[in-house]
Amino acid sequence: MIQIKKNDELFNLHKTVIKDKLISEIDKLLKQNSIKINKKTVKIYKKQKELLEYIKTNIDDFITFDIDEQKLLIEIMKSHDVVLPNYRKDDKRLNSYKIVRYLFEQRAYNEFSKNIEYGNNEIYGAYRFVELLNLRTCPYCNRNYISIVEKNDINDKQTRPELDHFHPKSIYPFLAINYYNLIPSCSTCNKLKSDDDSLALLHPYDDKVNNINITYWLNDMKFYNVKSIKDITFESEKSLEIEIENMPDSNKKIFQLERLYQEHADIVIELILKHLHYPQSYIEELSSFGYNKEEIYRFIFSNYLNEENLSKRPLSKLTKDIAEELNLLSYTDNKTQ
Repeated sequence: MIQIKKNDELFNLHKTVIKDKLISEIDKLLKQNSIKINKKTVKIYKKQKELLEYIKTNIDDFITFDIDEQKLLIEIMKSHDVVLPNYRKDDKRLNSYKIVRYLFEQRAYNEFSKNIEYGNNEIYGAYRFVELLNLRTCPYCNRNYISIVEKNDINDKQTRPELDHFHPKSIYPFLAINYYNLIPSCSTCNKLKSDDDSLALLHPYDDKVNNINITYWLNDMKFYNVKSIKDITFESEKSLEIEIENMPDSNKKIFQLERLYQEHADIVIELILKHLHYPQSYIEELSSFGYNKEEIYRFIFSNYLNEENLSKRPLSKLTKDIAEELNLLSYTDNKTQ
């Protein structure tokens, strides 16, 4: 799992465009007594109009509340019958949920998915959101690339990462377009998570993500305790078990991360063998060419060293954590001071 950092440029753009869009749609709803949703008429009673006025007055909260503030907003909206209830289908209390979902999902998020026009014929939407967030790998797993391919002309095809709603929009529709609730992800993680209620999950924006550590066991022990080091070969990956520390069980269970990471035991064995056999002369040679520690690390491990770059390449978190556990980074310390 990789922490996502807030992008101030994107945050301000998202807030400005989505706020204008939502207020415009709320003003339309306030003038109506009913709307058509999936070919069915949904009444807008006095209670729903009061709710729409509340949302309009506090519109910034619905767009910009962070991961802790969202929990407070969820409790507030429960009192307004807007968190998916278990009422009968004909219960009038469902109208609030239906209208809010219509506003945030159909009128705001769906338009955002295509593109919203603003300013002087400028457009903003999901492609721009993902582009400015600048993540190259899925933050949930760090196993798969998430890439953007935009059209160069009208006949080109385009693609972008899936946007997971950390708090599912089917349950919490008022968070459908919240900045912190839109998580670019790979299709595997998005499908595994689906509409699971995520209140117990660790959020990719949470600082606690940095406490997660990927480690391993080889023959039920650490590498340093293996009695016959000479017996360690590429085949040793069959007896290696990968473990993720300081990650909530809910994240492990939903995303199946330890099981998926087990498929990459070969990388851990390669790092162990590099620890055993990597020639110091090569490191010295790279250092003599003027390469710094970050650059030498990339030569040796084909990966990034600094935390802010971990999202650029799949399995960079795994590589870095195991390399640190094996003290492989010390190989470059004396040569790059």
